[in-house]
Amino acid sequence: MASTHGIVQVYTGNGKGKTTAAWGQAMRAVGQGLRVAVVRFLKPNDSGELHAAKSLGIDVFGFCTPYDPTVNQRDCPQIREDCRHAFDEACALLNSGKYDMVVLDEINMVLHYDHIDREEMLVFLSGRPDDIEIVLTGRNAPEWLVENADLVTEMREIKHHAAEGCKMRKGIEY
Repeated sequence: MASTHGIVQVYTGNGKGKTTAAWGQAMRAVGQGLRVAVVRFLKPNDSGELHAAKSLGIDVFGFCTPYDPTVNQRDCPQIREDCRHAFDEACALLNSGKYDMVVLDEINMVLHYDHIDREEMLVFLSGRPDDIEIVLTGRNAPEWLVENADLVTEMREIKHHAAEGCKMRKGIEY
């Protein structure tokens, strides 16, 4: 008999594949008739998964200011405001009764930069309906988040083509 109890999954680490794993989970869930929402933080607005999401029936929310290495992510008021708005949206989606899975893509970095505090995130996780699957991605998952998750996978970079000067490729890295 299949379980209807949702768990908290965390994908973290400095290697490639965290967002890819989350979107794979979302695609698998939709393929089995589950309803999925993805809330994106700190991501560019022209990524391949956005174009595919509509045709797959995945609802996407939370377009935030994309990551920019020239901007101090921790102290930028616009980034903080965008993250707050996206997190509030995630809270509403979680409690809407419309979704079986909610993915918070790059939330780990948002927590790392203290744009959303620990207590708010713990309330988000502990107050969720029992049957909702939560998927959290991003580097630098705080230890307290790892301790409160049911499944944690760390992507570890061994070798990356970017070190050889390769630029991000459309349809592969975004």
